Amino acid sequence: MIRYTLFILTILGTAAAATAAVQPAALEVSPDPVNQTVIEKNSPFPVMGPITVEDCAVEDCSDVQS
Repeated sequence: MIRYTLFILTILGTAAAATAAVQPAALEVSPDPVNQTVIEKNSPFPVMGPITVEDCAVEDCSDVQS
């Protein structure tokens, strides 16, 4: 019974520590007036700079260089 109590207390302690470590997202407004979405790649291969996605003026995006 003591073994199960220690196990449960360990689980609860780990959950409490993990919950306390979570930080809320920043509510800052971007100073850049342009509405852009920046995607950061999460992989072992490095990306030289951010990947920026912008809206196309034409439906088939023929106006944008790839």
